[in-house]
Amino acid sequence: MRRCSQTLEAEMTPSEQIFLQQIIQEENYSGTHLEIGTAAGGTLCKMMGCFDNQSRPKFVVVDRMTYFPNQLDIVKENLATNGLSEQGLEFRTTTSSDAFQIAVEQEDQFDFMLIDASHKILAVMADLRWTRLLNVGGIVCFHDYADKFPGVKLSIDRFLSQHKNYERVGLADTLLAIRKTAPCASPEVSIMDSAYSVMMYLPLEVQRKIGKWKKRKAA
Repeated sequence: MRRCSQTLEAEMTPSEQIFLQQIIQEENYSGTHLEIGTAAGGTLCKMMGCFDNQSRPKFVVVDRMTYFPNQLDIVKENLATNGLSEQGLEFRTTTSSDAFQIAVEQEDQFDFMLIDASHKILAVMADLRWTRLLNVGGIVCFHDYADKFPGVKLSIDRFLSQHKNYERVGLADTLLAIRKTAPCASPEVSIMDSAYSVMMYLPLEVQRKIGKWKKRKAA
């Protein structure tokens, strides 16, 4: 059982939470805000709490809600405990890939995104496709952008090296924020990007398991 399912806290450091809230408050976007991967909804509450219930823009949460038992109920309990209305909040309880296809078909657009789902390289690379739906001028944040999570860091570094229409806004601990400055001239995630993630998946999984084995041995 994840600790946050009992504490209802955000799985971010205090510095990351402050940075995230500063961005949302300073940009004050009126368009839809997207969160991919919500755990117990602690970070969702921090983001939604940047607005009052009357002026808050629409929030969309994408999560399979299978992270721990009764996850969706726990998220809703967290919202209620923080005095946050579910009005204007949409839960899409499916995979990120399926939700992305639905969003494309619906021609959804977003002003702000927080991507904090699976850290495996195949999933991160697939999640980067969501940036296609980010409005120009919008910001996307990625949690756990650090060497400790190579699937996250390698995917994002590759993305930024190929798309010069994104600029860094800032980095707080492992929370990276980038801004979309212009439409993409090429697909956000190409066939070659997908092939790269497939090629890197097994070596990174072996590396991860060796790391876990070393920790157990050291303990």
